[in-house]
Amino acid sequence: MIAIPPVDGLTISAALRRAAERQPDREALVFSQTGFRATGLALLLPLVAWFTLCAGEGVAQDKPALTWYGYVKLDASWDEGLVNAGNYARWVVSDDVIDGHGHFNMTARQTRLGFTAVSKARGAALTGRWEADFYGGGAENKNALQVRHAYVDAVWPSGWSILAGQASDVVSPLVPTTLNYTVAWWAGNIGYRRPQLRVSRRVKMEGGREFRLEGAASRTIGDDFVAAEPGDSGADSEVPSLQGLAGLSLPMAGRSMGVGVYGHWGDEDLHGELGGDPVDLETSSWGAYLTLPLGSAATLSGEAWAGINMDDYMGGVGQGIRVAGTTANAVSARGGWAELATRIGHGTYLNVGYGLDDPDADDLAKGARDRNTTLWTTLSHDPGGGLRYGLEVSRWETRYLEMADGLSWRVQTSVTYTF
Repeated sequence: MIAIPPVDGLTISAALRRAAERQPDREALVFSQTGFRATGLALLLPLVAWFTLCAGEGVAQDKPALTWYGYVKLDASWDEGLVNAGNYARWVVSDDVIDGHGHFNMTARQTRLGFTAVSKARGAALTGRWEADFYGGGAENKNALQVRHAYVDAVWPSGWSILAGQASDVVSPLVPTTLNYTVAWWAGNIGYRRPQLRVSRRVKMEGGREFRLEGAASRTIGDDFVAAEPGDSGADSEVPSLQGLAGLSLPMAGRSMGVGVYGHWGDEDLHGELGGDPVDLETSSWGAYLTLPLGSAATLSGEAWAGINMDDYMGGVGQGIRVAGTTANAVSARGGWAELATRIGHGTYLNVGYGLDDPDADDLAKGARDRNTTLWTTLSHDPGGGLRYGLEVSRWETRYLEMADGLSWRVQTSVTYTF
């Protein structure tokens, strides 16, 4: 029997009583109990699985082999209207705020550096990964480092694997191919990176088919509504967010087709930040993805999703919680994206895509971003030796509630050297 330790000096029962005092109704108490159970299962089961899979007699361990990788990238862009935020496009500022305000930007911030370390221990293949770019702030010519990935992944021959650290979300596994750094975030594509403990299972079947099942307990990234404590609403929820995915891949046209569904659930808690009663707000989503080969040189891919309080998953056009005085409500949204990627030949590639993020107007206040769309065409060429350059033309349109829309054409070029 495994004993559950106290939480912050309190027993579980005391913590439940404290939650009940904060939200004295029966529904809140049930939620607190459910939350603790979810937290315990989310954190306990992967650890039990880890120890079970690693059990056995000790064997010699490989010395980790280290490999560096990365690329240097220069981006230059021109925007017809005022696009937020300069080097990368998220949405267009309303014409009521400023009209006809073009911008030119140039940056090397997306330059990326990382390393992987691989070894074996107790029958598992171990991979450690650390990766960063330079979008961590600072002046344009004095960029600050931003950690993207930092995790260890253990994979067993049985198809089980366990990942611990900061990695990409389980939800929304596909990413469109754009020169723009944001890859259609806030405009139809969701999913980011966050600390997590993940368990995966891959089952190989006849005919080259493979079933994929993933589940993770991740840090709930919330919002700070006051400068002082109690802090962000994600940590205040006292529970991690849960993410899950089920997918199937199968051979098609000499390549691989992929299809699957995913979703997440979490909670954000506002204590007394707004000066009123405590508020619990759910964050959740469900979605589906598809990768469809069209012959040997073209692929159609995309995702569709719906959710609530999606700002920390790059949905809702960056709007997750609406605050009105001493109350707050979660913003519902839906969206998706589709892209046709083709290989023209001789190292030349052409991608055409469209993305849509559509929050529910009933959940928004006047002046909020009510809809965001982007249409892009990307032409790139790889002459060899690690060099790649490209041109992207995109159209961005942001609709506002009871304000003028924002519209801008964007032209972006890039030069990338990969090593």
